[in-house]
Amino acid sequence: MQTAIVMKRLDTLPKLSKAGKSINGLFRLMTCRDLWKAAYEKVAQNSGSLTPGIDGDTLDGFSLDKLEALISEVVEGRYRPNPVRRVYIPKSNGKLRPLGIPSIRDRLVQETLRTILETIYEPIFSNHSHGFRPNRSCHTALEHIQKVWRGTKWFVEVDIVGYFDNIDHDILVNLLRKRIADKKIIDLIRRFLEAGYLENWRFSRTYSGTPQGGIVSPILANIYLHELDLFMETWMEAKNKGVKRRREQEWNRLSKLINYRQMQIRRIVRSEESLSVGDQGRIAALKQDIKVLDKARKSVPALASQ
Repeated sequence: MQTAIVMKRLDTLPKLSKAGKSINGLFRLMTCRDLWKAAYEKVAQNSGSLTPGIDGDTLDGFSLDKLEALISEVVEGRYRPNPVRRVYIPKSNGKLRPLGIPSIRDRLVQETLRTILETIYEPIFSNHSHGFRPNRSCHTALEHIQKVWRGTKWFVEVDIVGYFDNIDHDILVNLLRKRIADKKIIDLIRRFLEAGYLENWRFSRTYSGTPQGGIVSPILANIYLHELDLFMETWMEAKNKGVKRRREQEWNRLSKLINYRQMQIRRIVRSEESLSVGDQGRIAALKQDIKVLDKARKSVPALASQ
């Protein structure tokens, strides 16, 4: 497929996705050589490009002829992903995290897939989502918190144990089918999910999960979590509405006394260029009153019970 046609088709995907349309004809994009060349350049920039998968191949030995042969396999339906090579990397808590290293061939196919999936899903992902997304990170999440979290009364912290290892394949595929009507693309993704892994040269099947280390895994994980984002946003809107309650009379009375004494301090400070010993004593007495009143205010509820 010509590059201009592919680019035009890719440009239409965000609009279709936002409209909730089911998108077809995606597999034809896999025939575009420029899409594959871009995938090759992206994989080559990764520091792990020289890390071999189970076949021992690295990117420096991958020629254009091999790339053409790989494209033909994918387009003709003959391509089958290799199992990933499983290794373990240390976590900050001293435990080990499993990491799956795909072969170079599989990385190139996954990168091409990732480009297509990202074009479809990035426009609809929650603006509050920052993990594994382009131009987003822990830093953008912290900036968002600093700008938006003003007067926050509650928050929900969730830690999903072994998330990547426990993603349900059937649920994930059904979620993909909500927006992708191209069976060949769905089948290709499913083959990656079920490719299995080699650990100490022993093959194990994968009945759930998507391997950490796979290029397409992060966006598949985000597609899965997108449903949780939608649920939490709806749930949060309902919780934030609440019922407005009136202030307790005693809390109001104490607040007025505190405000009056604070106003007296401001008047003394404004009226004198340099404070006399007597003024300093009055200010100290007022501050002591405020401290006592504030302690009393904290002992009573601010709002009336519902």
